[in-house]
Amino acid sequence: MSKNNEVVLNLDLYKKYRSEDAPDLFHHVSFKTMNYDKMVNFYQNLFSCKPMYQSKEITFMSFDEEHHRIAIANTRSIYDGLGFVPKTVIKFKNWINRATPSIVGLDHISYKLNPIDKWFDFYFRAKDRGLEPYWTINHGWISGIYYRDPDGNLVEIFYEHWRNEEEFRTEVGTRGFPEEPVGTNMDIERLYEMYKSGVPYEEIVKKGNTVPNGKEPVSGMEAAMNMRKKYK
Repeated sequence: MSKNNEVVLNLDLYKKYRSEDAPDLFHHVSFKTMNYDKMVNFYQNLFSCKPMYQSKEITFMSFDEEHHRIAIANTRSIYDGLGFVPKTVIKFKNWINRATPSIVGLDHISYKLNPIDKWFDFYFRAKDRGLEPYWTINHGWISGIYYRDPDGNLVEIFYEHWRNEEEFRTEVGTRGFPEEPVGTNMDIERLYEMYKSGVPYEEIVKKGNTVPNGKEPVSGMEAAMNMRKKYK
């Protein structure tokens, strides 16, 4: 933890650091939900998952060689067994969660997909299956497509702007955190048009590059609070 609220930027961790307490890998995420069927369908659709085990109470599913990557538990029966007061409290809590921005708790789960052409391919395949991003943003050093599941959880699919360790220092050290760490909202289909037309890669990864002339980018915390707004 930093002292006296100082800003820390340690680029030497990349490819060089491993804690003695580090696990082998990040394995799976698990959700509790009262929208059981919708949640299962969403993640099966997003990642083309197959169930390792599925019942009316719980589903374990995978998108690769691991036994499961996503677990979803159905809590509807627990809710149905509660009394009037607990049910009312839960309804109010859920309404608050939907009506106001969350400022405490998990923000999103994230998956890397390199290089950029694989990232574009994922977007268009998901679109063909009826999935549209909730948020698309250039963070300066990575670019992310965020999908919103039926319970409101955000799932990010990102690609890294750098292609080697030298570029990593440039992207993170000069166009990432010191400048502005949140990023700029973007139009992914406009970005794809630029990519296919042969725009140099250095221009593709620039923040604000999909904003039309005469408009201003939506950046920083404003971007995080106005995820649907591409520019102003």
